[in-house]
Amino acid sequence: MTAIKIMFSVALLAFCVSSIANPQQDQNIVDRGDVHVVSFDEMEYPHLAYYTHLQGAVAVRVKLDDRGKVSDAVAISGLPLLSNPSVENVKKWLFKPNVSKTALVIYSYKILDGRCNRDASLFILQGTNVATVLACPPIVNPSSSK
Repeated sequence: MTAIKIMFSVALLAFCVSSIANPQQDQNIVDRGDVHVVSFDEMEYPHLAYYTHLQGAVAVRVKLDDRGKVSDAVAISGLPLLSNPSVENVKKWLFKPNVSKTALVIYSYKILDGRCNRDASLFILQGTNVATVLACPPIVNPSSSK
């Protein structure tokens, strides 16, 4: 949980820095309680990021139309191997329309330590705008190391 808080803080700091550069555009984007997800698509851990053990946070700025559909999405922080799949995923979401017609979604990618009893990744939506994508570590075949 601490790691998620740290990643969220880093993403929020990056967002704040970008807001200083363009305050007019971003002034109402942070969740003020009017951002509500109606539906979302789960996603798998991006394959190349998974096999290279890439982890981290991505902040995605979302613009909404009058019905709450995503009309545009852009990563404002994060590595391309994680940010590109995040942007493509959030474009499939539906939000309850809000006055600012914006939302900020934070994606947190983490490969778990130790062993797991799962083959796939796990997608968790926390609150209204934090998507956590977890994966078990890649299975290493002990016979291949000989």
